[in-house]
Amino acid sequence: MVNKRTVTELSLFAGLIVSMHVAYYTIQNNPSLVAPHQRQELFYVRWLKEKIPALRPYGVTDDKTPKADQ
Repeated sequence: MVNKRTVTELSLFAGLIVSMHVAYYTIQNNPSLVAPHQRQELFYVRWLKEKIPALRPYGVTDDKTPKADQ
């Protein structure tokens, strides 16, 4: 049985995960902090985008410009 404490703990955990994602993607999408060619997705977000194509427009978008070392 799920009690009020369990719901509260799960809600706080979900809030922590969401806030960590918001902070990560805010940093990744700020060109003064991360150069556009160095941006990257979290590993499980890449996996989710491969499995669910509808998620591809969200998060860090792929930059099609060639890198300097290529």
